[in-house]
Amino acid sequence: MYLLSVLFSETSQYIYDRIDKEVHYFEKEGIVIEKYTEKQGKNECISFEVQTSSLKNYTKKDFGNIFKHYLANAFSDIIIQFEETKLARKILQEQYYYFSPVERESILGHLENVLKNEEYKYHEGVTYRISRKAKILQQIMDYLKENDFIHLDGFIRFRLKNYILELEDSVDKAVEDFLMEKEYNEFIRLLRYFVDIQEAKIDTVNVLIHEDGKYHLFDKLRRSVNNDYIEDLAAEMLDNDIGYDDLLISSLITIAPKKINIHFTGKIHNKEIIKTIKNVFSDRVNVCTGCDFCSLIQHVKQE
Repeated sequence: MYLLSVLFSETSQYIYDRIDKEVHYFEKEGIVIEKYTEKQGKNECISFEVQTSSLKNYTKKDFGNIFKHYLANAFSDIIIQFEETKLARKILQEQYYYFSPVERESILGHLENVLKNEEYKYHEGVTYRISRKAKILQQIMDYLKENDFIHLDGFIRFRLKNYILELEDSVDKAVEDFLMEKEYNEFIRLLRYFVDIQEAKIDTVNVLIHEDGKYHLFDKLRRSVNNDYIEDLAAEMLDNDIGYDDLLISSLITIAPKKINIHFTGKIHNKEIIKTIKNVFSDRVNVCTGCDFCSLIQHVKQE
């Protein structure tokens, strides 16, 4: 009995394995599924038939519907795991052609994170996951209820238009993330340059970061670091509504210490500042996980 045919414009080992995985479920029950592969120009058509004599626990109609559901599950995975990257590359090539091939590959890396984050939605105080696969699977099943042949590329192009539009939006966000990262890296390189040309004004500095983002600087003898330029810088930056994070980075670059020990008076809420300090000063930075200085500060804080 004929079950279903699917036409691919491009195949891969992943596609064969993913389809075979679904077929094996039935073979374990003793159901004999016959698969035929045929070249049609540049396309490849895979057709499925079942030996009706092996259908012991199903009617022909019920098995046909169940088989379509299993294969639809495979097709939705193939779209997300195999076709989606090709679609994203095409979007980048057509809409962001001015990026180099290396830059476009980097954007694809950002796209993966964007797509993962976008599956989580917030509604009425509850965070829940909306699976892209579930939406695609439902549309494939709706189509296969009335059809026993599917051209996967054609289905994506004409039946999954909303999916394509959402993917284009996700690519746009990935490009934004890529540009922000590029700008950040250029900023870090500039700060590293300033650090490299600066003469160290102090050997070791202990940075004490408070939960509210404010900070204090101490030398290796745990004396407060006083520097007229830093104080003038702080006054100027705070007058211009520049935050404590930028002020801390500017202060550290000004004194360019050979070693930086970072301590906390409580939970650090902005972990980006630690990442930035590490990126700028690299192996000069040590993040303290607990020492006698931290204990002393905590004791004073509690009093």
